[in-house]
Amino acid sequence: MKSLTVVGLQWGDEGKGKIIDALADTFAYVVRWNGGNNAGHTVVVDGVKFPLSLVPSGVLRGKKLCIAQGAVINPEVLLKEINFLERQGYPVDLVIDSRVHIVMPYHSLFDEANEAWKGKDATGSLHLGIGYCYEDRNNRVGIRMEDLVRPKLLREKLMKILPLKLAILAHAYKVPSTLTVHEIANQYARYGKELKKYIGDVSSLVCKKIKTHRFLFEQAHGSMLDPVFGTYPYTVAPPTIASAVFPSVGIAAQSLDVLGVMKAYTTRVGNGPFPTELSGDIGNAIRASGNEFGTVSKRPRRCGWLDLPQLRYAVRLNGVTSLAVTKLDVLSALKQIKVCTHYLYHRKRVKEFVSQMAELSDCTPVYVRLPGWSGDIRMVKKAEALPETAKNYLKFIQKQLDVPIGYVSVGAERKAIISL
Repeated sequence: MKSLTVVGLQWGDEGKGKIIDALADTFAYVVRWNGGNNAGHTVVVDGVKFPLSLVPSGVLRGKKLCIAQGAVINPEVLLKEINFLERQGYPVDLVIDSRVHIVMPYHSLFDEANEAWKGKDATGSLHLGIGYCYEDRNNRVGIRMEDLVRPKLLREKLMKILPLKLAILAHAYKVPSTLTVHEIANQYARYGKELKKYIGDVSSLVCKKIKTHRFLFEQAHGSMLDPVFGTYPYTVAPPTIASAVFPSVGIAAQSLDVLGVMKAYTTRVGNGPFPTELSGDIGNAIRASGNEFGTVSKRPRRCGWLDLPQLRYAVRLNGVTSLAVTKLDVLSALKQIKVCTHYLYHRKRVKEFVSQMAELSDCTPVYVRLPGWSGDIRMVKKAEALPETAKNYLKFIQKQLDVPIGYVSVGAERKAIISL
């Protein structure tokens, strides 16, 4: 009856949505516990793409869904997503914690203005305002889901918050705005009317049910984007490592299985360090073959070889009990595959990702070369039918990380998953 949290072990975009969709049938609830609509999951069902940014991926399996307080919500985006899913024949059985914070129109203005101010040091934000929503939450001036169904209270809060926000934008960033309390209050009160039926207490629900029902906890982003343990400051606002699920949902610490999802290579979006990045033809070929473009941003992802020091770090941080390796098929055209086994830092061998970012630029990746495989593996259903060199690649990863591989994805379709 053990519940499971699924976490990305790299810089996001590992294919968590597909893995969650594949596993959801054996769980009663799927709970999204962090992030906002800047983190997308894509599930492909019979050739139809379902790009999800807020609704948990279990929706396509008819699961009961929760969005816990550790997430933040843009209500306009959520409502569009719900409407899209229901038009496609997927009813949304959803509970949203009343404590969830709401992304407001001024958050995106701050996001864009601050990225412009940073210049070449910009983090690569999508200007969706997610980080600034979390900032307001921590500064105790945020708007919560419960406020949307109380129009008078919402207006009172906006009358205090908005003048200061507009003054900062105008004077510090030289960005004037025509936003008004009346406009925002009316619009968000309308959102509140539509979302009221979904509001509840996710913390209480999970606490009551977790002893008798299996929960699948869905993480957004990836471990290397954690604001503390990731490649700071090129990170996200909410915590992303597995143990953060407990305060993010509002449950006591307890034993959970942790499934770490990783690509067969490495990608990241936006700026920030990337030790094994490929800038030439091979990187471009991986990007094209893997369709490495952001679900939400549509930006081309930076691509590189598998980085075992980075993965050892993420496995340790998350307490990973099993692995899912995705996009193995993308490497099929390569005659040779390189894997970074360790770094050299001033001639010293380093087997785990460094904790001090200032040292990372002085680390040189050291690679081994493994033979590739040819042929299309997207129709392979069983591990024993994979090419021998592909099986050896997986065995090498498993031995190096000392964690068993439970699942391998060999294509975009939801069915293209092999259980090991």
